[in-house]
Amino acid sequence: MSHRSFSPALLALALAVALPACRGGSAEETQEHEHPSVVVTQWNDSTELFLEYPHLLAGRQTGNWAIHLTNRRDYTPLTAGSLTVRFLQGGRPAEVFTLEKPARNGIFLLDPVVRRPGTYQVRLELNGPQVRSVHVLPEVAVWADEGQLPHAEEEAEAGGAISFLKEQQWVIPFRVEAAAEAEVARSASAPAEVVPVDGAQAVVSAPASGIADAAANRSAPSVGDFVRAGQVLAVLAPTAEEGGYARTRGELERLQREAARAERLFAAGAIPRKRLEETQHELGVARAEARAMGGGPDADYRYRVRAPISGTVTERRFVPGGRVAAGEPLFTVVDPRTVWLRVRLPAAEAGGLPRDARASFTLEGGSRSFAATRLVSVGGAVDPQTRTVPVVFAVENAGGALKVGQFGRASVPVGGSARGVAIPGSAILDDNGQPVAFVQTGGESFERRRLRPGESDGARTVVLEGLRPGEMVVTEGAYQVRLASMSNTPMSGGHAH
Repeated sequence: MSHRSFSPALLALALAVALPACRGGSAEETQEHEHPSVVVTQWNDSTELFLEYPHLLAGRQTGNWAIHLTNRRDYTPLTAGSLTVRFLQGGRPAEVFTLEKPARNGIFLLDPVVRRPGTYQVRLELNGPQVRSVHVLPEVAVWADEGQLPHAEEEAEAGGAISFLKEQQWVIPFRVEAAAEAEVARSASAPAEVVPVDGAQAVVSAPASGIADAAANRSAPSVGDFVRAGQVLAVLAPTAEEGGYARTRGELERLQREAARAERLFAAGAIPRKRLEETQHELGVARAEARAMGGGPDADYRYRVRAPISGTVTERRFVPGGRVAAGEPLFTVVDPRTVWLRVRLPAAEAGGLPRDARASFTLEGGSRSFAATRLVSVGGAVDPQTRTVPVVFAVENAGGALKVGQFGRASVPVGGSARGVAIPGSAILDDNGQPVAFVQTGGESFERRRLRPGESDGARTVVLEGLRPGEMVVTEGAYQVRLASMSNTPMSGGHAH
């Protein structure tokens, strides 16, 4: 038997499609088909309420209210806290019900009995360790008898809705945001590369030939290790070659003895000054050569290759036990705390770039947006092949998410702006060449909207057609909603509890 692995998002999608109804057949179920449930979705700053409830009959239990509450901070289900449901008339409570905890994660269940028919305002008050929140339903009808209940044809649902259940939303990274009127700066999109700051990258070469003794280099740093300035990176044993560290150091020590002896002989009048000066000159040359090699006072005549700067090892080219030639690169060390973003901006846009320009960018293969902190330089010459100008921005990289050599795409404000209905760029998907977004029309229902995008500043995009202000657009998890829209298995607009 063969086995296949599935991503968590696809598995959640499959499970949700296969979820059975939470309630068996009953007289109430028959009534639900004849008199469909009321569905309410509300958002406030703290929570999203998605509520399904059957029409109420005075003095009778008519079935559970399925009260779904989602924490809008991270779009996870509420798992703790009490919920008080107040039926108000004229601002005064007529019925009050309190649920001490969710029946299961994210869902409170209530089968209220309201004694008198009429129209009520219903206030739902959540009080818990995760969040506090209030939702108000302006009008909830309580009917005197079944003959007054609305029928299905009076509440026909719009066709073409995409169903994506709470059980699916709660197990993936998910978020929605209201489309809103905003001013968006005009920007140019251009390819970019993460490069090291000048002076923040060092290639460490071997100043002398030697053998990278395996035992002495067992603890040599590897790619990805952080090293401090002056830390030993490698130890090279001496070889018999001319210009080797051991020979250079031995010659220096010999000349130090010769110079000391010459000074004593000159003081005794045994040699002329010229001989003393020649000896001192030879010693000076030997010292300069040793300093150039970076040698130290180690007694074993082994050469210690040290890190010239603090940073991360991004490349290691030597193998312990092998032979190293003078000048051979051994390590590359990069200080990653600040990096540069080199953008190839079209020449026509680079001319009017303001000194306080800021860029945002995404990396190749990712959707996360990064921000540059300041403009470093604008190139003074146009590349004759690409007709672009190199523009460099500084980027703080405290978390180390950016790696030198990564490619991406930058958005650079180039003056001017546009105003209109704007949404985050992450909400826009390319669906076979057509830009689309998914709008949440209810707690578990969505619509695919074809868009005509306008100006973008890299973070937000003006939408010229396809959205209205206030509509809730999926900004994270849109791809999973798109998968649900492509499913051949029909999903109902709600589910029983």
